Amino acid sequence: MWALKRSDKSVTKLSGKPALKGLQKWLNDDGKPTLSQLEAFADATYTPFGYLLLSEPPNDPPSTIPHFRTMDNNKPRKRSINLEDTIKLTERRQEWVREYLIEVGAEQLHFVDSCTINDDPVEVADDIRNTLDLPEKWVRGRTKEDVDWRTLRDKIENQRIFLARTSMVRHHHTRRLDPDEFRGFVLVDDYAPFIFINSADYPGAQIFTLAHELAHVWVGESASFDLRNLGPANNHLERACNKIAAELLVPTRAVTKQWYKFKTLDDPYQAMSRHFGVSKIVAARRALDTDCISQDQFDVFYEDYKRQEDDWKAEQKRKKKPGGPTPDKTGPAYISPRFLNILTTAVGEGRILHREAYSLTDLSPKTFDAIKEKMERS
Repeated sequence: MWALKRSDKSVTKLSGKPALKGLQKWLNDDGKPTLSQLEAFADATYTPFGYLLLSEPPNDPPSTIPHFRTMDNNKPRKRSINLEDTIKLTERRQEWVREYLIEVGAEQLHFVDSCTINDDPVEVADDIRNTLDLPEKWVRGRTKEDVDWRTLRDKIENQRIFLARTSMVRHHHTRRLDPDEFRGFVLVDDYAPFIFINSADYPGAQIFTLAHELAHVWVGESASFDLRNLGPANNHLERACNKIAAELLVPTRAVTKQWYKFKTLDDPYQAMSRHFGVSKIVAARRALDTDCISQDQFDVFYEDYKRQEDDWKAEQKRKKKPGGPTPDKTGPAYISPRFLNILTTAVGEGRILHREAYSLTDLSPKTFDAIKEKMERS
């Protein structure tokens, strides 16, 4: 029963699967499942098979990082198993690479926890920008409100901040991450901070999430968050990180200087978007933050933007084909290229066993070796 509760799946739903028709009887001690049926149950509930053979449920406490919600913040909700599994796997990767870096004599990162929530967000944003070697207009807009993620990721990972960006759990195409639950999370560490971006989110929102998570690294606090309407939860830490993120994307000094030109146009947010190289939602949010527009004006804009976002999601779902790209093609981006590079180096040096590397990446030996060979050739 604990496995069912952990997975948030009902007996009725699971009993619809051919291999699990007898589930209710098994729960009532009226018969026992076969080995193949037990394997099917483990797969359906995302439970390690060995756990089901224990005499008592395993000690599997939930992740302790805070989860900030923009809405219903006073109503704590249980994190989904998809989010929990993603956080825990990332924590395992962070724990291993931290120990490795210390072992090889790496230095602590000076910028982690280098500021407080009371510091000037303009100064913190400038420090992030300078540390990552980003120009003031560092977000390059495209027609689909996306950015040059590869170049941006390289700049971030060059500073030993590990960046993963995916929409699924452990490369499983049937386990999709829900952007309505979370848009990203960050695990802060003075040797190996990890940032995770939920790429199931609308492209224009992902860049704001990234900026927000970078702010968390500088402030020194781990968290997961939903950032609805690009607004923070009712929390001092979240509000501070939001201000830093906003300054990092579109500095106040530039908005107030240029708004008089934008406001007379038919679509001021689009004009601002093109000028600063950010998405329209970020442009509108900055206009609100700098008192160039009212909350009511932003809400009107956002309703229309949300409709476009929903249309985009529906279109992506319509165009999506069964399955998806194979892990050997997506592994580096899903896991973090720098992490994979360090891991494959450690395997070659004999500092970690192959089976441990497969476990940390959740890749098959064949796929891991294919990625390893590809990275060694590049």
